[in-house]
Amino acid sequence: MESCARETAGVPDQRRGTVHARRLRDLLRLAILDGQFAAVAGRLPSEAELMAEYRASRTAVRRALALLAGEGLIDRRRGLGTTWTTAYAVVDLSVPEPGDAGNHRSLAERIAPHVLHWGWLPAPRAVARRLDGVREGEPCLAIEYLLVVHGEAVAVITNYIREREAAHLEHSDFRTDFYSFLLDGGVSMGGQGSTLQPRLADEAIAPLLGVDVGSPVMAFEQVIRDGTGQVIDVALGTFRGDVRLRGGSERRTEGGAPTQSMRAAMSGPPSSIGSLGSPMR
Repeated sequence: MESCARETAGVPDQRRGTVHARRLRDLLRLAILDGQFAAVAGRLPSEAELMAEYRASRTAVRRALALLAGEGLIDRRRGLGTTWTTAYAVVDLSVPEPGDAGNHRSLAERIAPHVLHWGWLPAPRAVARRLDGVREGEPCLAIEYLLVVHGEAVAVITNYIREREAAHLEHSDFRTDFYSFLLDGGVSMGGQGSTLQPRLADEAIAPLLGVDVGSPVMAFEQVIRDGTGQVIDVALGTFRGDVRLRGGSERRTEGGAPTQSMRAAMSGPPSSIGSLGSPMR
């Protein structure tokens, strides 16, 4: 308590109120994205109720709501109250758990990938460095596609698949999400690792994702491992900027070596997307 008091002793009241509003904004955004208000038609509690629940001043509540309105996440109308207005998709990047393939496929029915390119090519150096057992120039299968959910493109991704796994894949089988596609082709998966980094949409990406040039997007890099921990697929792409990230859990390979799994989410009420686009419950 003394440490906390020292940290805020020299901070003006107005500044402390702004910080409180920012924290409250973050908590309310989390509640909205979790669907906390879905049962009441998306209507947020009144200012008085928010003041009581979060022990916040009326000024902090109003500032927090104004910040959310500025994001386009809520709509405030006099006499009608405050409602959330934006639905986010949730993209879960973690691979299906062993024995859960059937459930995963049932959740992927809303995915309709649009293939932009399918072809064999010599593995570029950067890809070969990541694929286990593949040298630069050796063949790999490149599949570029739009991740389309409910008729709307949420990402453009290119997967570079190791030859021994890709040899069993058929273009006509790629009808839902990428993980189901691999499972249907007899490819085993033990885990994945992903990196996402904010950037701005350029003229090559913006039309594909239906956003303006200069809009926020997320650059995406992923490796998929088999049950022994070997990297069998490298993915590069871009997700739309309305993305919410979720941390995942670590999974272990058959040999016991850990591989990192994470969940990247574009989330929020009323609809969401699950594993690489499959609906999450």
